[in-house]
Amino acid sequence: MPSLYKFIASPEVVQSILGGMVKFTPIAELNDPSELVPNMDMQEVRDSLTRLRAEGYSDVDMLHLQQQEHLLQTLAPRFQAVRAPATKSEASRLIRSSFYDSLSTLEHLLSETAREMSSKVGLFCLSQRFDSLPMWAHYAANASGLAIEFKDLEQVFPGDETGVLRVPTPITYQGESFGVTFDPQSHRSLFFAKFQDWSYEQEVRVVLPLSDCSRHNLFGKDLYTYQIPKTCIVRIVLGWNMSQANQLAVKEQVKALNPTVSITHAYIRKGRVSLYSSS
Repeated sequence: MPSLYKFIASPEVVQSILGGMVKFTPIAELNDPSELVPNMDMQEVRDSLTRLRAEGYSDVDMLHLQQQEHLLQTLAPRFQAVRAPATKSEASRLIRSSFYDSLSTLEHLLSETAREMSSKVGLFCLSQRFDSLPMWAHYAANASGLAIEFKDLEQVFPGDETGVLRVPTPITYQGESFGVTFDPQSHRSLFFAKFQDWSYEQEVRVVLPLSDCSRHNLFGKDLYTYQIPKTCIVRIVLGWNMSQANQLAVKEQVKALNPTVSITHAYIRKGRVSLYSSS
């Protein structure tokens, strides 16, 4: 996987990150109000139900059903009414049950399940780009902050049987609404789909159960962190508006805590973000 970047507004948190401590943010604290809020287009739901009843399940569908089961077991076990079917014929027989005709009941269950899951996970959000002007503006305090480059996160977070948790996953950006249907992989949209308005972020995220994290209380607020190898932090890109005092402080922290990390400065050239050679 290519390098990923975390934009930081305040140099004060650099010390923790250089030591390998990264923050996982609970859903409720994110700046996108649509995160993990289920959307159901009833016509799309009906169409997907009709299609599965007519065509049955594929091998890929069965894999996603198994992943759904593991996800529920991990994050919302009280909402797991039945085990995932073991065979395609069993799955096809189950989907024809009259229970699945009650879409209003299913919509309520989905909403409650999503609410339960959203309370159990945190996100580590990164960008595939270091040169996005909106990212420098919005997340790095108008380039008075910095960006931290990470590598090999897929080795730290190799994924698990849920297909969703503990793995760096690119976000899909869609102009239309994205919703959960009877399509066995549509639940992924809860975690990895955002509206096109956010596409400038080019986000890759890791979804982690908060139970995997260390919890700290800071000024009366819970903070969730996870320890990764220091070798995953490879470079710091200083914003072009960072003060000389903060630049010096960051360089001293790198020297003391993680001296293999290189440091470079971003600057604007012909309206684009460029980098000086690393030091």
